[in-house]
Amino acid sequence: MFSMKLDTSEMERKLKELEKKSPEALRKALEIAAIQFLTWSANGSSKESRKPPIRRGFLRGSGSAFVGSKLVGLVRGHDNKEANRSYSDNPLNVTWGYNSEYATKMHETNYKPGPFSAQDGDAGNKWLERHLSADRELFMKVVAIEFSKELGTK
Repeated sequence: MFSMKLDTSEMERKLKELEKKSPEALRKALEIAAIQFLTWSANGSSKESRKPPIRRGFLRGSGSAFVGSKLVGLVRGHDNKEANRSYSDNPLNVTWGYNSEYATKMHETNYKPGPFSAQDGDAGNKWLERHLSADRELFMKVVAIEFSKELGTK
């Protein structure tokens, strides 16, 4: 009769090491992906060109990204102290928000863009919702790539 014995101790050691590193690696990957998605929603992406309405730039500049309760990003180039108001207590929830007083009106209603938004090309309402639909696979791809990098498996 044939018998074979495999030494799996090295594999088991490596799996335990990855298990220890994975929560922190996932958090870091989510932070990077959250910032990337915030950029897509503010400036357009390869899959969705819609951007927030613009007149003076405050609404577009009020975007923020959180992972859990940690603010991980603000729309680049804007110094908006009010943008850090929305987050989740769940440490792995990603939250994006646009935090100007009129963001809800501009996003949730059938808002008709004014002349400044019309000049911008594709600025208008429902921009965040449209990016969530169009860019979800890209977001998860960024998470997967960054998670692998953090674990040292890529």
